[in-house]
Amino acid sequence: MEMTVAWRKILNLLRISYTLPFVMASVTGAAFALSVSDGLLLAFLIPLDVFFLAMFVNISNDYFDHKSGTDASRFQFRTPELEEALKEIYDERVYWTGNTFDKGEVSERNGRMIIGIIALGALLVSIPIIMHGGWLVIILGAVAFFLSYFYTAPPLNLGARGLGELDVGMSFFMMSFFTYYVIVQIWSWEMFLIALTVGLTVMLMRFVDQMSGYKAHLEGGEKDWCVRLGLERAVSAVGILLVVLYAFCFALIYFDPLYVVLFLTLPMSFGLMRMLRNKEDDLRFIRPAPQMFKLALGNQILIIISLILQSVLPWTIW
Repeated sequence: MEMTVAWRKILNLLRISYTLPFVMASVTGAAFALSVSDGLLLAFLIPLDVFFLAMFVNISNDYFDHKSGTDASRFQFRTPELEEALKEIYDERVYWTGNTFDKGEVSERNGRMIIGIIALGALLVSIPIIMHGGWLVIILGAVAFFLSYFYTAPPLNLGARGLGELDVGMSFFMMSFFTYYVIVQIWSWEMFLIALTVGLTVMLMRFVDQMSGYKAHLEGGEKDWCVRLGLERAVSAVGILLVVLYAFCFALIYFDPLYVVLFLTLPMSFGLMRMLRNKEDDLRFIRPAPQMFKLALGNQILIIISLILQSVLPWTIW
């Protein structure tokens, strides 16, 4: 029992529901690179480095939200009835259950140590990547650090200024596209479109997730998209962005018809919009978050499956 509790605390610290899309975004780029080149070592090392980056982002995000009180205020709005309902919606083995610093599971001092160790791990893994990619990798690493660290860190705190969703979308686009580009170093419009779908789905994941914290963000003076638009217009914006997403997926079919498998996530999208538009459901801004997580992760997995099928099948349609 104690081991189970300790394991859940570790999973909550790592925020697995956010770490998985990080790693899988990089794997989409690695999979595409392996379909056109032989760079197996880099295809392993770059997603590993992204894993360290994901942990750095998630833990530092919790740390600075703890310092600012954002997450603590978010949970103030939860009643016992709401807490019980949330347990049915979210699987605690996967989804984030609260700020690990607010809950006292990790002290601020230990948190800073963990963040430092993770940053060191990312730096060490990046050495052979830098040796291969040179200044390009250093520049990309600096941009990645800037976007990840200042998402919540002062003085910029991009997430509170209405730039958080764009930060996330850009970061995941870069993780997907530049994983490929560092390995192969040849421009590809096909990979560019793949990266756009990856960035957009994870940006949507963040957008939808912000809806549940609307009151806390409003009270805290944050200006994320949900606060700027209001929840009802935010729902419409999600619908528009989903249409754009599937337009990108359709465009990918120009390169290979096997990308049609990406449309297997359509039922999830329809289900998501039904939840958001169901005004009779008191949890309509909370219930869609795990659905959007599944959609984003499913999109990444289907991209990888499509690329594998393209590589192993002995024929092409066009």
